[in-house]
Amino acid sequence: MRGIPGLFSTWAVLTRPVGMRSIEHGVMKSDEAVLVLASRRRALTGSSRSLSRGYRNGTLVRVRAGVYFGKAAWLSLKPWQRYRTTMAAVAAVDPSMTFCYLTALRIWNLPCPGVPTHIHVITSSRHKAGKASPTTAAARDAKTGKTGIEHVRSYGLSRHFWLVHSVQYQGFAVTTLPQTVMDCMVRLEIPDAVAIADAVLGPRRGPGEALTRQQLLDAAAGLASAAKRRHIQEVLALADEASESVGESRSRAFIHVLGLPAPVLQHVFHDREGFIARTDFFWPEAKVIGEFDGDAKYLDEVLLAGVSTQEAILAEKKREDRLRALGYKVVRWDWKTLSTPDVLRQRLIAAGIRPQKTPPCGQDPRA
Repeated sequence: MRGIPGLFSTWAVLTRPVGMRSIEHGVMKSDEAVLVLASRRRALTGSSRSLSRGYRNGTLVRVRAGVYFGKAAWLSLKPWQRYRTTMAAVAAVDPSMTFCYLTALRIWNLPCPGVPTHIHVITSSRHKAGKASPTTAAARDAKTGKTGIEHVRSYGLSRHFWLVHSVQYQGFAVTTLPQTVMDCMVRLEIPDAVAIADAVLGPRRGPGEALTRQQLLDAAAGLASAAKRRHIQEVLALADEASESVGESRSRAFIHVLGLPAPVLQHVFHDREGFIARTDFFWPEAKVIGEFDGDAKYLDEVLLAGVSTQEAILAEKKREDRLRALGYKVVRWDWKTLSTPDVLRQRLIAAGIRPQKTPPCGQDPRA
């Protein structure tokens, strides 16, 4: 998620006057999707008692000490949005807080393996390092004894005593891009690390948001652990900036870890009618085409480009029919398949892909 539209993509949005409308005009409503700081309200109105009342009567959630959010709006957020909201609340309480590891990865708009369980920050004290429980809270209903937020995950802090260099990005203090990438890639399994490498090397990154392969190799050379250096080298050997999605990146890494030969990426096919498709994966010797089907292909309005989901599915079927008519086999898989990689392996082997004789490096996700 690159940000929550109309919310707090940066610290500036948190403090903009338009974001404080409910502070200056009446009581904050339960469905208002805006963080409100008690200190800010006191500065503007002389009192923050209405926030305390809103918390007690169940219309507000206290995300962090002194930071509130409309309860109905909180419950309507998706997990990634609640995570980013909590991150913004942490920054609201302490703007000097430096975010790191998986939290920094999200701030840098790089793919993260699921929603992290904690907000990762840097501490200057070894004794303060460690994990803290979530502080997000809501008042209990007098009749039911429930807060209403029991079924949604809250996020505590994970403090890391690391030597870091920080920069300002999207309004947050965050570890530098090279350090963020290294911190994550050395701790994550190959499929997740490859997805990060593909993204940060990719041509779609903006100025200051991309790294070169040499920059990553230079950063890896500074790692004290030989095992970590080898891990990064293996990831970079697999990385390919031609990959067009996280699903494709993870698929290609799993194909490697599962002991299958590397496919050709983004191969273009034609027939007598002309252009057919540019496919995700292609094994020329086996005449097998592989396609990762992410949900966005059929649901995202931008990717659909004005056609309906039904029209997109029909067009995909016609393209596949033309490929099969040329003698190719087409194997499709989705996110669910990637959660059980052995299923992917079985499908590809059944289509004619022969496992490599030399076992690959890296951790087998089936283990």
